[in-house]
Amino acid sequence: MSLSLTHRADIQPGGRMPPRVATLLSGLIVFLAGLWARLYHISGKPFWMDEITTIQRSSQPLLGVLLDSLRFHHLPAYFVLTSWVVPFGQTEALLRWPSAVFGALACCAVFLVAARLGGRRAGVLAGLLMALSPLQVQYGQEARSYALVTCLIGLGLLGLIELARDPAAAALDLRAPGARRRAWATYTLATLAAANVLSVALMWWLAANLAALAIARHAGAARRGFLRNWALAQAVIAGFTVPWFVAMYVCVHGAMAKGLDWVPPLSAERVWSTVASVYLLRHSSLISGELFRSTVPYLGGVVTLLGFCGAFWLARRRAAMAALGLAFVVLPATLLAVSVVQPVWMPRYALWSAAPFFVFAGLGVRLLPRRAQWPAVAVVAALALLNLRPYYRVDTKPRWDLAAAVLRDGMQAGDLVLSNDPWAVRLMNIYLARSGEVLPPERWTTDVQRATAHLAAGGRVWAVQGRVGQVDHETQDQFMARILPLGLPTLRTQKGLDVIVMRFDPPPRTPQFSCLRRDGTAPESVCDPG
Repeated sequence: MSLSLTHRADIQPGGRMPPRVATLLSGLIVFLAGLWARLYHISGKPFWMDEITTIQRSSQPLLGVLLDSLRFHHLPAYFVLTSWVVPFGQTEALLRWPSAVFGALACCAVFLVAARLGGRRAGVLAGLLMALSPLQVQYGQEARSYALVTCLIGLGLLGLIELARDPAAAALDLRAPGARRRAWATYTLATLAAANVLSVALMWWLAANLAALAIARHAGAARRGFLRNWALAQAVIAGFTVPWFVAMYVCVHGAMAKGLDWVPPLSAERVWSTVASVYLLRHSSLISGELFRSTVPYLGGVVTLLGFCGAFWLARRRAAMAALGLAFVVLPATLLAVSVVQPVWMPRYALWSAAPFFVFAGLGVRLLPRRAQWPAVAVVAALALLNLRPYYRVDTKPRWDLAAAVLRDGMQAGDLVLSNDPWAVRLMNIYLARSGEVLPPERWTTDVQRATAHLAAGGRVWAVQGRVGQVDHETQDQFMARILPLGLPTLRTQKGLDVIVMRFDPPPRTPQFSCLRRDGTAPESVCDPG
């Protein structure tokens, strides 16, 4: 699959730069922009519950990594990868750098898809929107598998678009001259890898199969050959993917849907929050999904308008339009449909569908006059960069690192920590351990009665409450009501948006009085302080 472009609009007069070189340089710019956005301030946000799971799972021997992944409804490929990184350290930057690289490569995949369809200008715009999307950057700075699966599906989409651009050539026997072997290999291997990283990639597999039916319709007399090659690709994908899902089914004893009980119920507010953060470049909290004020209020509207323009421009290429449109629509539509029965609507699960959406937005620039296209790309990219800046300052994850710092600086021997969730202690211990301290089991509890007894015996109690996941079993108001027996806190401080730390001091001891005469012979009617 050649990276050179065939669009006359991208060939500069006078032979100043060959199209292949211009494409490579443009792709490099997109990659560096995506990598910079993800490496910048990569340690600025603390680990949260899912990332701690990555550390704990990836720290085990290989067999432990495999079994622990499958028992908790996860495919093991990503955790096997991070198990090679964990021995070198457990800092935020070290564990997140693979996601940063994969996220930057996903931007390149988006660039290539848009460039193959609409030229370099479209490719650069689409790639930079992917590079500067706050949500894409957020998951590119997280020690989880979402950036990796987005990258792989982006490559799979590139292969699919190559097949859609020339269905007749895609239908040739793979051994014949002119066969699209590279396109078939790109689609098949990328889809196979994605399906072995995250279960949500199965929705990409569904979208690609629906797209294949649309491509086959445009293959004419070569339809049978295309479907033959497609069947071979699906056999390879299924052959290396199904065994892992069978293994997962065995490990969870058939309870395949049980691992989704943490997903919040579907609501109009959550639907809008996901749409705004995935497609419209809005900032949101990773835990609660709360949307923050946008720096460039109308940027989402501009990107949406470009997307409609791109779809209009691409509509005449029916096979490519069907492939790209299904890649965009199938994932959110399937998530919504399934959520009626079992909630699965989450921004992270819709993450990879941003890739085809940004491709449409990049193609929208083709409706502008040629002289206005590069200025338009520059303006939209500058607005996206301006819009991204607040992401690095906003607390999108609970600040358990700051809560741990309060305890490290304020706790004394004999103090007890009361927490709303054992995971809160696990999160704080990650940061306490860096200074050689941890909270052992005897120094923390979730039992208010034990904390009350400790306070009555003269000990101090620290109460810590905050979010650790998308669905907490106890809200802050419920926790405050539960700890009323402790009385009023001596100290209360909030760390970030989601964590509070309080200290309860024991009441002062009652003064002892003497009721004897000063000579010790008889009691007096009025006791003097002893």
